[in-house]
Amino acid sequence: MEVRVAEKVFQNFPLFRRGIVVASGLQNKGGSQELEKLLQEAIESTYRRALDLKADPRIAAWNEAHRQFGSNPNKFPPAHVALIKRVQKPGAHLPFVNKIVSIMNINSVGDVIPVGGDDVERAGKCLELCYASGQETFVPLDSPETTEHPTPGEIIYAAADSGKVMCRRWNWRNGYETRITEETQVMVMNIDGLGEESESRAAGTRDRVAAMLEKFCGARTVTAMLSPAQPSFRFEM
Repeated sequence: MEVRVAEKVFQNFPLFRRGIVVASGLQNKGGSQELEKLLQEAIESTYRRALDLKADPRIAAWNEAHRQFGSNPNKFPPAHVALIKRVQKPGAHLPFVNKIVSIMNINSVGDVIPVGGDDVERAGKCLELCYASGQETFVPLDSPETTEHPTPGEIIYAAADSGKVMCRRWNWRNGYETRITEETQVMVMNIDGLGEESESRAAGTRDRVAAMLEKFCGARTVTAMLSPAQPSFRFEM
């Protein structure tokens, strides 16, 4: 299998880096009191520090990127920004969906960075971050009976062979078909860095995510970093 970033994406966003974690042998069933505690601590810490969602450079970089490819970040905010906004409200709570989703949320909120994953066995053999033609298909996570098409020119994460979109507007909304469930055995997790120190930030979160998947889900992990110098990564399932 292969994960890759289209050349045009790196041309337009040369500081963009995508940390990759391939995790197999996942055990995602059941709860974890330790993960629940870490999730609550991440929420409380985010509430206490009260980030300025307009001025923080880690968020501003993503807002500008969305505007650059024609998406309004106020209407279609990056998922990690929407999550941070949600937990900065008094009494905020995030449900414990499953262990993997909790690991994604802990790191997205804690590091102010997009963290997302897809079930590889539900996807395809080549997963690509690219610009949409508009012919691709997308089934929203919260509306599995609906099929829609991305706007031509928006950045999407899709299965290259089928045109099945896993995430719209770069990191705005995840798809239903490749969602992480308790039955997920193999996944690819993406940690996206943008702006200053993008590679070091993405690498730090990537390595922590891999360690948490190993500890809490019994996973075997392989990591990589996609960049203009290495736009793709091949791996065996």
